[in-house]
Amino acid sequence: MVTNSKNTDRIVSASIELFRRKGYSSVMVKDICREAGVSPSSFYSVFGGKDDVLLCLLRGHKDDFEGTMLEMLKAGTPLEKLWVLYNKYLCLAESFGPELTVAMFELELKRKFSFRAPVNDYIKRYSNWLVRLVEDCQASGVIQNPGKADELVPMAVRLSFYILLEWCVSKEAYSFTERAFKEMESFYIVREDCRGQWKKLLDDGT
Repeated sequence: MVTNSKNTDRIVSASIELFRRKGYSSVMVKDICREAGVSPSSFYSVFGGKDDVLLCLLRGHKDDFEGTMLEMLKAGTPLEKLWVLYNKYLCLAESFGPELTVAMFELELKRKFSFRAPVNDYIKRYSNWLVRLVEDCQASGVIQNPGKADELVPMAVRLSFYILLEWCVSKEAYSFTERAFKEMESFYIVREDCRGQWKKLLDDGT
């Protein structure tokens, strides 16, 4: 269990660096302690093990609601606003990298924690926005998939998880976010002249 500690940030930062460099399964608690410059007793006063470090990392990514709304206001078309919302969780997944993402999938399979829960919480929070934006795009002919918007939105999310799994297997052979956006354009059947609007988000690093 994670408790308040001045060592928490140092341990998490050291762990992320080691997980990415050596792979999650190859890292021992003693390696984390050495990298972070803390004693084992200090580590265990904050975390129960390295699995708890991953859980802390995942929970540490809080949704910036005000920032998201500001980006949506800056976006021009309903499709651009839709991509702003999707981009938030796509970039989160890619930022972990394949090694950490695989470790999180494995821990979810062992029922130690849910890797998908924060994404599902995010989608629930913005569900009304997502559905409304898809409906607006359908009404204007930008999205040509005739399905019900409230059914299409969660299907697109599940599609992105499948793409994430493929990206992990490929060991980051391509950009996850680019592939996910292209596949979602195909899934939603975005009109040809409106495709690629998501590229500005990636160029801006938002």
